[in-house]
Amino acid sequence: MLTLRDYQADAVDATFEAWYGPRRLHSVAGVLPTGAGKTVVFAGVAKRWLESRGEGRRALVLAHRAELIEQAADKIRSVIPGVPVGIVKGNQNETLAQVIVGSVQTLAGESRRRMLRDVGLVVVDECHHAAAASYRAVLGHYGVGQSGGAVALGVTATLSRGDGRALGDVWQDVVFERSIAEMVRDGWLVRPRGVRVWVDDLDLSRVRQSHGDYSEGDLGRAIEESQTPAAVAKAIGEHAPTDPTIVFAPTVASAEAIRVAIEAAGFTTALVHGEMAPDDRRKALEDFRARRVQVLCNCMVLTEGTDLPLAVCCVIARPTKHHGLYIQMAGRVLRPNPGKTHALILDVVGATQKHSLQAHIELFGDELDDGNAKAKRETEVIEDAELESLDSVLDGDGFEGPTHYGVGSLLSEEVDLFHSSTSSWQRTPAGLWFLPTGSRYIVVHPSRSNPGAWDVSSVQLWRGPGSAEFIVEGIPDLAYARAHGEDSMTKAETKVLAKGAQWRLKMPDKRMRDAAAQWGVMTERGMSAGELHTAVNVAMAGARLDPFMAGRS
Repeated sequence: MLTLRDYQADAVDATFEAWYGPRRLHSVAGVLPTGAGKTVVFAGVAKRWLESRGEGRRALVLAHRAELIEQAADKIRSVIPGVPVGIVKGNQNETLAQVIVGSVQTLAGESRRRMLRDVGLVVVDECHHAAAASYRAVLGHYGVGQSGGAVALGVTATLSRGDGRALGDVWQDVVFERSIAEMVRDGWLVRPRGVRVWVDDLDLSRVRQSHGDYSEGDLGRAIEESQTPAAVAKAIGEHAPTDPTIVFAPTVASAEAIRVAIEAAGFTTALVHGEMAPDDRRKALEDFRARRVQVLCNCMVLTEGTDLPLAVCCVIARPTKHHGLYIQMAGRVLRPNPGKTHALILDVVGATQKHSLQAHIELFGDELDDGNAKAKRETEVIEDAELESLDSVLDGDGFEGPTHYGVGSLLSEEVDLFHSSTSSWQRTPAGLWFLPTGSRYIVVHPSRSNPGAWDVSSVQLWRGPGSAEFIVEGIPDLAYARAHGEDSMTKAETKVLAKGAQWRLKMPDKRMRDAAAQWGVMTERGMSAGELHTAVNVAMAGARLDPFMAGRS
């Protein structure tokens, strides 16, 4: 029998306190990130409920996909050995078991619900779907919310919906929660690192919206008609050349286009999508787990319920306005595995700029916030220091000429996945990480004296003797090297690098576009002033740092 972790046992306690304590709630939810063991928690809840409250009654677990149903049944058998566990879906109708794992699609039919009697506990896996009519029909049938009816627990990694429907109509309260950051801190998940890769010709401005997110068909065509497939292949080669990788794409056609580009770059690949025969999909997953395939391209079938802990890199090639979907995609690579030290989120569509790995809990739908309220409330005041920094970049002080980017080059930037840092590391074409503070660059580069380690240097914008010095040498970990670099900043420099200023969200004016063009950086359609500023910074830093650091002894 599985032993619950401390936070899992606390979640079980919190659920029973909410149901049977002074508040007497009937439907509660819990939020745990991918890899935290949601299935173990609700199996523990079912075990206690059967032992203390379940005399003559049954527990029902609702799920919406075959993989989730099989996974839940297996986990419940390991947590509650000896208790009969049945499955109700399609042609399977094991309604007499003490615990039933059922397909919501099957139980949406009233005739099938009538066959399953005496249900006193309903658990909803991936409960952010529970606002749908099919789930509410099942919950209503078993009397959730009625005197003497069943109690309900919902579990998910993301208690929010992309269509703005109110989950508070189903779940009365969130009674337990644990964040990705907490799970990383305590060693239950691996530490994620984010890299944003720029695709020059990917234009989302004309992609229509449907149900609060981008239209998948339009999105797929935009991906296929851009350089995104080639950029994904190049980004994997540069950032994750040997890592087991999962790619998320919006449509089957765009997933296949990306797969073809990746395979042409020399990687072994497989395609997974919902229209495949179950045996073909199972074989593709088995090949990935056996490492016969390095890159698994999928069209939105691996966002929920599929455990692939060996996966190290997640490529997000599916833009989304839905924070919950972003969390589900990124969460696929956070599970620990023997020898796995980190996870890499490779973003080729700007998702990391819009979303954080901090979980959002939204019980009350769109009436609470139109999604743009935060931006509307932000101050219009632009700090003088930021303007001075922007002017310095646009004027190009101290440089002899621009670095030109061709179609084959890859512009990438280290990003803060939790949006907790006040500054954003950027990367030169030669791969040096740097912070542009206005008068100098703080640079993290491979150590000359300690192979495999990192040095941190301060390089002045102007050339000449004494324009560079070491800050620290021989740091074994890149993250700690960057931390040393940030610690070396003055208060004024920190202010210059502050993210979130309102001007960054606006469209670039003609002066910015003209100055950027002088550095070989073209203003792409839909690019914000902040994005253009970053691209110019990278061009200037490449001209200054790449030849300088390459020749440094």
